[in-house]
Amino acid sequence: MRDKLRTYAERLIIPPSQFSRKGEDLIWKKAFYDVITSCRATKAHLSGPVKLPYRAHLMSAVGYYQHLLLKLQQQYHLNLCGVVDFAHDFSSLETVPESIMEEGISAVHRCLLYLGDLARYQAETEGTNYKSISARFYHQALLICPNEGRPHNQLGTLAGSNYEGLEAAYHYMKCLASKVPFPGAGDNLKGIFNKTVSVSKDVMCSPESYPPTRRFLICFLLLADKLSGPVSMSEVYQLVRGLGGDFTDCYTDNRQPFPPALVLKIATMAIMLAENALAPGVDTVQPKLIPALVIELMTTILTVTIQQLGEKLSSPDNQFQSLQISGGAEEERSVVMLHVISSQSLLLPLKILGDWIKARHQLIAQDLTGTFWAQFGDLLNLFPHTRDLERIVKEGFNQSQQQQKIALPEDVALRGLAPLSALHKQLEFPPLSSDLSLLDEFALRLLCLKSVGQFAAQLRPRPGLQYDLNSDLYSSLLAKPQVRSMVTDRERTMKAMAHRRLQSEIKGLEYSVSANQYDSLSPFLVPVTSTVCLHLRTVKLLVATQRSVIIIPKQVIQDLDNLKKSRENHYARDAIKYFESMFKNGNWWLRGQGDKEFLPVKEPAPSPEMVGFLSVLSCCLYLANKSQGIVTLLVPDDAVSAAKNHKNCNPPNNYTGNLPSGELMELAKRYGIRVEGALEFYSKWTMSNRHGKIGRGK
Repeated sequence: MRDKLRTYAERLIIPPSQFSRKGEDLIWKKAFYDVITSCRATKAHLSGPVKLPYRAHLMSAVGYYQHLLLKLQQQYHLNLCGVVDFAHDFSSLETVPESIMEEGISAVHRCLLYLGDLARYQAETEGTNYKSISARFYHQALLICPNEGRPHNQLGTLAGSNYEGLEAAYHYMKCLASKVPFPGAGDNLKGIFNKTVSVSKDVMCSPESYPPTRRFLICFLLLADKLSGPVSMSEVYQLVRGLGGDFTDCYTDNRQPFPPALVLKIATMAIMLAENALAPGVDTVQPKLIPALVIELMTTILTVTIQQLGEKLSSPDNQFQSLQISGGAEEERSVVMLHVISSQSLLLPLKILGDWIKARHQLIAQDLTGTFWAQFGDLLNLFPHTRDLERIVKEGFNQSQQQQKIALPEDVALRGLAPLSALHKQLEFPPLSSDLSLLDEFALRLLCLKSVGQFAAQLRPRPGLQYDLNSDLYSSLLAKPQVRSMVTDRERTMKAMAHRRLQSEIKGLEYSVSANQYDSLSPFLVPVTSTVCLHLRTVKLLVATQRSVIIIPKQVIQDLDNLKKSRENHYARDAIKYFESMFKNGNWWLRGQGDKEFLPVKEPAPSPEMVGFLSVLSCCLYLANKSQGIVTLLVPDDAVSAAKNHKNCNPPNNYTGNLPSGELMELAKRYGIRVEGALEFYSKWTMSNRHGKIGRGK
């Protein structure tokens, strides 16, 4: 009887007619679903004589809808290759009116939902592996019709109590935020919140008895519940502040307690909570609480990301450090650096949070403080150079317009969310299998994050960041150093000014390096020419640490001017652009050698290389004489390695300068100047900072 009903009802569907939807409902309910519900209601499908016929019934239903899926594509002349698993390109058969094609797409959407439900039922008897198959069908349904909320409701049901119910709550909220929400999602979300409230009472009474991961998830859901209606202001503020500490505790010791997809869901929920409170006619907490959750969450993720990323980039065990030490090309180092950064999963939620800030900046401008932007700029300065990222991404990002062109996985997850609709309209959403590699995706993600920095630099009347195009670095107005006023008679006061500057620098550095730590780190760093050329990125990182004053000798500037004349040598040109920018804007932690900052060195100079090195050494001796001998000469790490092995060190390709020899480095040591590789010094600082040995300068 059910087979006959299915055959007759299918004639209402194909060819399409005004009764097609009625035919779909008859097939699903009478041919398949009624049997499923009756068996599940009595639990008879789990054991006994009903189990095998029930499993056969589900398999029959799956086979029917997979076959129907192909029929629908053929009937409506659709091309869903790369979007659904069972696809064929029928688009070339005949041109179909747009209205008819939309009906076909809706029919395919419902067919995928049926397949997802069937796989979810199969998971009860066949094993949890079928849950992933069910989720795949639901996600394909979202790709077909991103404005429909029902797939999210089904995904929430599938998630169950995973991660204290947070994953299910995310999908129910996404369902309610869709243009076509599913009516039952609100009650489902309320049920999760009710469970959270009961559990949170124990958490509030004895938080130390719960691990930070569970404490964070429960408190976040509790906050989501509080923001859904009238609540005490002080209670919400307390929850928001506590979330930051719990999240940081979760990521101590470089742990990754949450999968990337879950942190992305948390960030999306924060955005949706803010958007719900912004909706017209909604009477919830005061408006200033709306951005507080999002900004608090983003600040916390920024803090954790900067710490973990800094440790990874400075680790002597990673490929990035090894390649730099071997003197590889700048572009190749950037690629390896990108590989290191690609392991940082927290960049995914930061990307969508940055997009939301750009979209809603007028509403939350007062909450984006200088401290926040300074931290955001610090993160951007850890990324590879923009030009290297552009070479990798190629057509995925429009640099002139600072506009993303290809959607990333996080964009697909947020597709249909109202505040980001303007961004999504300009994106090309790829099918299930994107042409972008994982490395391409991360390069594009970094460019998108840098576009947020560009956006902040262009804000008026008060920009959040300053951006220097030549050096590709960001600086905060909050951290901008004060520029000393110029004295009219410069020659008469030069000596006094130099003395006061050194005393001031030393005083400021007393907070960052204590007396018993001088054996490992120095507050004054003097790089040689080959260091600023081959390790410019490390020099930038050292400036960003704000722990040591970097002095650029006049000899180094002169060498760079000579080296830039070589057409192939881009190292010198990049270094000159960076120094010109930093000297123009003024920076406490990077400056040039003063006219009187040298002490004569009585050594023979048989070669131009020796003359240049003695000039740099004279600058070091002057600083050492004024600062109790705490001066470090930074040289390329491969030069240090070659000297230890008593070998000659050849410069890398496209660099026409020389590397300091072992004899020159020994000469500096005889005068009491410490000599270290630039990467080794930065790694040593990172290790000391990680263990709390160095405090930030004040």
